[in-house]
Amino acid sequence: MRKILINALAALALSASIFAAEVFAGPAGYGGDWRVVVSIADQKTYVFEKGALVREMICSTGLLDGDNDTPLGDYILNESGQKRGTSFFSKKFGQGAKWWVGFIGGTWLFHSLATDEAGNVIPEEAAKLGQPASHGCIRLSMENAKWFYDTVPDGAKVHIQKEHFKVGE
Repeated sequence: MRKILINALAALALSASIFAAEVFAGPAGYGGDWRVVVSIADQKTYVFEKGALVREMICSTGLLDGDNDTPLGDYILNESGQKRGTSFFSKKFGQGAKWWVGFIGGTWLFHSLATDEAGNVIPEEAAKLGQPASHGCIRLSMENAKWFYDTVPDGAKVHIQKEHFKVGE
């Protein structure tokens, strides 16, 4: 009886580890080879594929006022698979954006420069690119936001840090 119980427990442990590996590895093509690093000090976003820098972009992170800070830490891009879209508008903030992808649910996003309700770039907000300006999201130029939306896959690892970032270190 004891041997049967030990074998059953071993089979259960093996099944659990295989299941965990499948869940956390994600489906084929899930963004495991991709990594995104955001440096608040540099106001830059760096995108890597298989360890090689693919694109470096100027960004705007959240205002450093305690209420709109961009959250620091490690996240998974669009982990739910349901937080990616071509445009949105927030009546609360009176701004929207194009080409957005969530990294903490649908609350914090990578997206384009701020737009008005008609989808036009708000010039005074565009002028802030490269300095803290958002409500916590990471703003990219229109071109870079479209590239990010089209290129960086769901499941990519995201790291947001306060410090300067030097590629290769």
